[in-house]
Amino acid sequence: MSVPFTTAFHHMPTPAFIAHIPSGEIVAANERLESLYLNVGAARQETWQDLINDQNSILAEVVAQVERGLLEQVSAKMHVGDRTIAAEVSLTILDDEHVLGYISHTEHLDFSVAENTLLKFALTESSAGIWMWDVEDDTVSCSPSITTLLGCSLENTPHSTVAWHERVHPDDLHKLSRTVEEHVEHKQRYYECDYRLRRANDEYIWVRERGRTYSQSADGSVQKIIGFVEDISHQKALEEHLRSQATFDELTGLLNRGAALTHFTKQLGLARRQYTPLTMAKIDLDCRGLLADMPLEKRNTAIHTSARFIYKKIRESDILARVAHDKLLLLLPNTSLKDAEKLIQGIIKPTEEEQKVLEFSDASYRNLCVGLATFPEDGETIEELAQSANSAVEKGRSQGVAVSLMD
Repeated sequence: MSVPFTTAFHHMPTPAFIAHIPSGEIVAANERLESLYLNVGAARQETWQDLINDQNSILAEVVAQVERGLLEQVSAKMHVGDRTIAAEVSLTILDDEHVLGYISHTEHLDFSVAENTLLKFALTESSAGIWMWDVEDDTVSCSPSITTLLGCSLENTPHSTVAWHERVHPDDLHKLSRTVEEHVEHKQRYYECDYRLRRANDEYIWVRERGRTYSQSADGSVQKIIGFVEDISHQKALEEHLRSQATFDELTGLLNRGAALTHFTKQLGLARRQYTPLTMAKIDLDCRGLLADMPLEKRNTAIHTSARFIYKKIRESDILARVAHDKLLLLLPNTSLKDAEKLIQGIIKPTEEEQKVLEFSDASYRNLCVGLATFPEDGETIEELAQSANSAVEKGRSQGVAVSLMD
């Protein structure tokens, strides 16, 4: 070894050693490693197997896994005098016959020390916390920042996977468990999982858990995992809002044109395969032009009230969508034209209480006009049915009738 390397090796701030790969013999130890044993009056181990307290571990095989990128840190139960210390051993290959190992003591990992001022600030700003899981003992260590995330004291943070899983939403538990189990079983490096976590006040928040293998046994089995858990509730709320905007009409809460086409096409396919009737209704909410002269706010209120009035009247299997400012499309699966007429008549005739609500909101049931078209007589595609139903609406408008059929 060169003089600079020898000097640096002996003054490394962590216990370190150099081992002969073929034999596993420890050929050099730095001052920190020697003093670890001298302080308790014990003799230092002379081989790799004795150092990590695993006689089945062959250093050459471990180094081969390091070379292939399958192993980064090896978990060890080091005997130092009459004490057993939990440690992690990291290996760096020096040449064909020698490897450098340095030891980190993690038995009493103190996250309060690990979270320095800058890290604490970063974790606080990102609503994240650090944790470490000892797989074999099933013990979980949480950083103080997790107390903020969970809204509890450090003593009440989960100290095992069982306790942690008690806080996971039942609908998300299987996904989280499967993700982590696959990570451990397949000796993977990283995993990520989004799920809902219950805080101390019983409120659920969305979190993102990122885990990374921290150390492994000599055979590559995952021993410790370290990771972050971060509050992503605002992100999930935004995603849900965007998803809702892409599917539902903002004013009425009904399906929008794009989402309706997907649902309509599916129902048309079922009707075609099963030889069942299907009817489409085009609903004009302003066949007498009463909405055009209203102020925007009143007009929107009238459209919203009319749309919700109709929605409450339809069956669970029916599909209602807003396809234009004052136009709705209603798809009636497994419904003949005759049955559709009866259903529509019931929809456009409000009860006395419903009529009061409609009039209060400047929505009039007498302002509705409905055109009906049936599959396959009036069209074999959604576009053809919609066009036929629209023609029926125009005919009804010109003739002053509430329900009109396609000629």
